[in-house]
Amino acid sequence: MLTIHLLFLASGAAALIFQIVWFKQLQLVLGSSTYSVSVTIASFFLGLSLGGWLGGRFADRVRRPLRTYAVLELCAGAASLGITLFLSKWAVWVPFLAPALGERSPVSAALTLLVSLATLVLPTMVMGATLPFLARHVVREQGTLARRIGVLYGINTLGAAIGCAVAGLWLIGTLGVLQSAQVGSAVYFLVAVVAAVRGITAESSLPAVVEQTNASDGTGGVAEAGRSETQALVFVFAVSGFASIAYEVLWFRVLANFTLHTVYAFSAMLATYLVGLVLGALFCARFIAPRKDRLLVNFARLQVLIAAAGLLTVALLGRSRNILNLVESWPAALGIPPQLLDPLAGTAEIVVLCLIVFLIPTTLIGIGFPLASELTIHRVSVLGRRLGKLYALNTLAGTLGSLTAGFLLLPRLGTQGSLTLIVALNLALFVVLVATQPSLRQDRRLRRLGGEGFVFAIAGLWILGPQYLQHAQTRFDGARILAFREARDATFVVTGYESEDEGRFQQLLVNGNSYANNAPPGRRYMATLGHLPALLHPNPHSALVVCIGTGTTIGSLTVHPSLQTITGVDLSQAVFDFAPLFEPLNHSFYRQPHVEKVVADGRHYLLTDDRKFDIITFEPPPPQDSGIVNLYSREFYQLAKRRLGRGGIVAQWVPLDITRQALPRMMIRTMMAEFPHVSLWVPSRMEGVVIASMEPLRIDVADWQRRMSVPALGRDLEAIGFRSPEDIVATFVAADGALSRFAGDLPTITDDRPRVEYFNRYASSRMTVAEITAAREPVEPYLRGAANAEALSAARDLVTSIWMEHEASATGRWNEAQLVLARSLARDPGNQYLSYLRAAQKTRSP
Repeated sequence: MLTIHLLFLASGAAALIFQIVWFKQLQLVLGSSTYSVSVTIASFFLGLSLGGWLGGRFADRVRRPLRTYAVLELCAGAASLGITLFLSKWAVWVPFLAPALGERSPVSAALTLLVSLATLVLPTMVMGATLPFLARHVVREQGTLARRIGVLYGINTLGAAIGCAVAGLWLIGTLGVLQSAQVGSAVYFLVAVVAAVRGITAESSLPAVVEQTNASDGTGGVAEAGRSETQALVFVFAVSGFASIAYEVLWFRVLANFTLHTVYAFSAMLATYLVGLVLGALFCARFIAPRKDRLLVNFARLQVLIAAAGLLTVALLGRSRNILNLVESWPAALGIPPQLLDPLAGTAEIVVLCLIVFLIPTTLIGIGFPLASELTIHRVSVLGRRLGKLYALNTLAGTLGSLTAGFLLLPRLGTQGSLTLIVALNLALFVVLVATQPSLRQDRRLRRLGGEGFVFAIAGLWILGPQYLQHAQTRFDGARILAFREARDATFVVTGYESEDEGRFQQLLVNGNSYANNAPPGRRYMATLGHLPALLHPNPHSALVVCIGTGTTIGSLTVHPSLQTITGVDLSQAVFDFAPLFEPLNHSFYRQPHVEKVVADGRHYLLTDDRKFDIITFEPPPPQDSGIVNLYSREFYQLAKRRLGRGGIVAQWVPLDITRQALPRMMIRTMMAEFPHVSLWVPSRMEGVVIASMEPLRIDVADWQRRMSVPALGRDLEAIGFRSPEDIVATFVAADGALSRFAGDLPTITDDRPRVEYFNRYASSRMTVAEITAAREPVEPYLRGAANAEALSAARDLVTSIWMEHEASATGRWNEAQLVLARSLARDPGNQYLSYLRAAQKTRSP
């Protein structure tokens, strides 16, 4: 039996490896919109559901199920690898479908669903079909059904947790997407070989199937029930699958507001969720399954306990920030060196938080499958068919739970309202069980437990209050909450800050993470992402802005008179809806007739729209965040290059001040692999703006001066400290050969090797101002015409001071920072940007 368990453990690990691989690959084909992601997940689980149903129909007819299981595992490995290789060639076949893909019309949405289903349904069906056959092999008598199914299900789920953790935390970062798939296939092939050998040597010696039924003793046992009672049990189990996945979606959404948004965080959260299911299945096998006379009662009790645990989880989610602060203090209290935890990238804290928040409810949910198996499968001779049906219904209902929670409940009820509804659903399932099972109606203790569950739910909701989770997600020191929305894409919060020294500014948070703000430092580099490529292009007429944020970048482009069309693309409609909150600094871009607003994934938009642009500028979320690497890969720049008009320019935000300096160097190296001419500019703090083009860099100072004489453009540049062309030119660091030396001999970022996402593989080492100034080359060779040498030299000193002030402030050297700013203001007392930094320094310094 140990060999069988190890086989199913490995099979579960391989399945999750492929799920993560396909999820990443299909994002590149279908986009990262909520619809596309949901369709991908639904297709995966729909295939499992169909496989479980079909496998169950045939499992009871097979004399040697272990050998059939071996064939299925072999087919799963071959089909999974084939689909992965097919998806890796998306650049070949997707262009034929590109004009019709997306979700901007019902036809394209339907095609997106069709592509996802056609891609995933075959390998996932084979995966789903394995459980009935293996169960048919290990269960030989009725009395061991719940125990053996519980162990089998728990072992497979444990394998899934291991596969999720290994793929998400290590495998893809080390080997890449394709080689990770090869590892998954190798596991499948190994499982197939061992199962085949085991089937040949062991199946002939298995004892015959023993048929028996359990007699009811009148206390809630599992005597072979009537058809209606059994159907009611199956219905309850299916709906409980709906609830369990809905819980997962809602829990993860709330936790996203308090944790990191990295692949490590997501993998840790999912693996922890799966571990809870493992513990529940094994607990059922060890402690609940032997009590044959109480199985039905325990199944009814389970619904009340899950509801109570779900409500307790709501309370804990609202204290997530407090729990994290407590957990983060443990290493220091235990004397654990910080450098020992650095490679974990905050993952350990997230795991502990997840264990505290939802280990109890997930353990309870994990009890359900083996318990329902024994309650509804009364003869071992129909084990495969009944188990396959149970698995199919539970998986299918879980898929519907995911879609319903994300698309219907969250946007309409919010997370707390949605969680309350799912808690009520579990209590309703308890009522259904009591009403449909005659043996339960006479159990007074059970009815009392149900009453207590309802009282607990009502009291708990009254104590927490209707805005409990909203308050937890919008609790920020010194901030006014200007807007809050739990959309299907993410949770959006707009905060406002005001102080006598720093003035007013607003901030946009997405899932608790700051994506943009219009305070002068942020506004300076975000506006530069628009102004700089527009000035470098001799005569731009069209521009594409991907990732809108506060609208600072797209707003800066609207003051360039030559731009006739500007297209803004963002994943969420909420970003455009909140744009009025960031006026007037975004120049009310959303009202301007020549600005087109598109809700779509930026990379997918480039794939599906064949227009060309003079300027393409990107200011995505932090590159370490999960999925954002798709806007920094070599294949992405190949797409952008095809959408550039003659003389077109790409502008990309590259943060230099992140904990691992290898990452921005790789980002620059990746752009240089696709564009022959690349330059780096650092307008504020350590926020890099990288300019890429097929044409050599040329800076026409006289033309810039002429354009800056347009009042609206001149005012916008002066507000961020650029009063002359020399002020902007001074932010230049290096280009082409000099920039290549600065980037170093580092590998590029590709779709197959998304190195930025797996950042903990690189040493923790911040880039310094000294390294940037050492890489700085003279800008004069790139000038067309002469600049004011004295003004340019003074401006370069000023920019260097801005970098130095930021580095000194970031490292707590307040006296040095104040001295740097005092000297700079003495040379340029009218600079608005320096004045803001001085005021902000007073607020921040102790």
